[in-house]
Amino acid sequence: MLFCTDTAWARYGAELLAVAPQLDVITLNGHEHVSDDDLTQVTVAFFSGDAWPERTAHYIMACLQAPNLQWLHTFSAGVDSPVFAEFVRRGARLTTSSGSSARPIAQTVMLMILGLSRDAPAWMRAQQQHAWTPHMGEEVEGANLAVIGMGPIGEETARLGLALGMNVLGCRRTVTGSEPCETRTWEALAELLAWADYVVIALPLTNDTRELIGVHELAMMKPTARFINVGRGGLVDEPALIDALANGRLAGAGLDVFATEPLGADSPLWDMPNVIITPHNSGATALANHRGAQIFIDNMGRFVRGEALRNEVTADHVGAGTIAG
Repeated sequence: MLFCTDTAWARYGAELLAVAPQLDVITLNGHEHVSDDDLTQVTVAFFSGDAWPERTAHYIMACLQAPNLQWLHTFSAGVDSPVFAEFVRRGARLTTSSGSSARPIAQTVMLMILGLSRDAPAWMRAQQQHAWTPHMGEEVEGANLAVIGMGPIGEETARLGLALGMNVLGCRRTVTGSEPCETRTWEALAELLAWADYVVIALPLTNDTRELIGVHELAMMKPTARFINVGRGGLVDEPALIDALANGRLAGAGLDVFATEPLGADSPLWDMPNVIITPHNSGATALANHRGAQIFIDNMGRFVRGEALRNEVTADHVGAGTIAG
């Protein structure tokens, strides 16, 4: 028995039945309560992008009340929320739609790079004030871009950086040789931070990556450099980042993720003229949700046939932070 949203079933039900003809379904209709009897029958759950964020809590709580759940697939690439660890602890398999939002997230990274290089926030402030105030910008061609984390998001970011004529170096735990740019291992992180004009963090949050960028790492960066984080807020010592931005030790930042979300109204980041903020939705597009659903449909066929599932997550990669897409 599949448990999904009414929206997901209306759009993808025919495709799911094509790969799993015997499939039965229980849907979450709006915010209606799902009965205990129905939840007892649920063995597979699809946490689709249309449920984020308005129906997330309602849907996840229902999944937690499904005692016979065998497999949960989530549209999100990140599974650092403790709730995912709870599903795994209970014996459920966990898969993700990793890669489905890589393109829009990488495009948002480029928006931030171009916006910071041209001081787009100054243009926006001038527009709000109806003020005609031209200023000098910078070009990104020939600038140094360090991409920390070379999963789907990092690789797509590197490709776009190369297309803009940037000098791109990647950094990851193990170099595969298939990366779109020269890539180095973690041992080169300090060297890359010192070299870069733009540092992009596109890593998952794990015990190994928590506060990877702290006071020491920020001090390695050029005062003219810009820092962009589309991974998780916990990757960075946020007070140290705020201090570096406020005191001219870093020229700017583009931030989609934060230590606490939503970002508190009293955070100094909101009012910093050299910071671009997006509310953890750099990958939120209808096409990304569609690609995520296609991964689940493919996995459903694999599940029925008893084949290996795509993007299956092991217990040691879940539960390091807070839920996010």
